Amino acid sequence: MPLPSVLNGAKKCQVLTKRSKQSCKNPAAYGCKACRMHGAHKSRNVLQGANHPQYKNGTETKAVRAERSNASAKLLYIRDLGDNIDMFNGTKTRGRKPNGYRKLNMDDPAQRGLALLKVASS
Repeated sequence: MPLPSVLNGAKKCQVLTKRSKQSCKNPAAYGCKACRMHGAHKSRNVLQGANHPQYKNGTETKAVRAERSNASAKLLYIRDLGDNIDMFNGTKTRGRKPNGYRKLNMDDPAQRGLALLKVASS
């Protein structure tokens, strides 16, 4: 991805230089009126508080997290059972494994039954 350029339509820095008293020819920083050399502040452009996409407002309790983790573990056990009988085609699930999930050997009938019990339990 090319850097922003005034020639490619990026906004121009609106600051007058000290030495020549002419307008700066650098592109303005994203969301600012000035370039990086004339006082563009990232902290002023970043969304704050509830507007930020990673804002956590405390509405998620430990019980809700545990319930979601148990549901994810059940889905992984279903995936393991399906992989054992060649039901699924494609890549495995991505990401961190949920709490309460333990990889079981699906070739062992006792562990396969344990996986079925974990899926059936509510």
